[in-house]
Amino acid sequence: MNVSASWLRKPGPAYTPADGSYRAVAAPSWRRVVASTLDWILVFVLYIIASYPLGVLQTLGDAVGGVIGDVVFVLTHAAALGVVAVYFAYFFATGHTLGMRALDIHVFSHGSGQAPHLVQASARALLSVGFFLATVNAYGLLRGQQELTDTEEMWRTFAVAGVLLAIAGDLWKLLDADGRTLWDRLFGLVVVEDVVPATMPGRLWSPWGT
Repeated sequence: MNVSASWLRKPGPAYTPADGSYRAVAAPSWRRVVASTLDWILVFVLYIIASYPLGVLQTLGDAVGGVIGDVVFVLTHAAALGVVAVYFAYFFATGHTLGMRALDIHVFSHGSGQAPHLVQASARALLSVGFFLATVNAYGLLRGQQELTDTEEMWRTFAVAGVLLAIAGDLWKLLDADGRTLWDRLFGLVVVEDVVPATMPGRLWSPWGT
């Protein structure tokens, strides 16, 4: 028990932005996993809620058929996935998702040490959408009992590969000298905890603004 507790308390690699305005340490994997789990539960619930009215529109489009039906199908699916993209783009740009707030960790631009630029946040959000699609499709195609067509087999392969890539990119953190995932490095981000402002060295900064 003591060994486990000491592992959880072991500080990660140190991080200080270029302007030296604060110091922090890389957020540990367990905090990031819990925060990510909370975020994805919330996102999935929002996705399901949005899918109900969009499903009604899609049913109407199917009834009309033709080009209009195809357009409605594409737009409703894009709108549902937009919920995922908007959630992550908005909250990444604030410096912490709701899951991160709950676990008291923060995401910053590695170079500036400030909240990610909207372009960074949006690009990272699109990657999240891609992994979300891969996970949903991998689950659906692996769970199905009916024989798959060649196209469905191909999509299943891509979906599973996407899920494995997402996991591998996150596990990169365990080998990274700065405690960053592959996706952090790809988008120039850093996820930290224990932020101590240089002007108040005896006080931790909270994502709740306290």
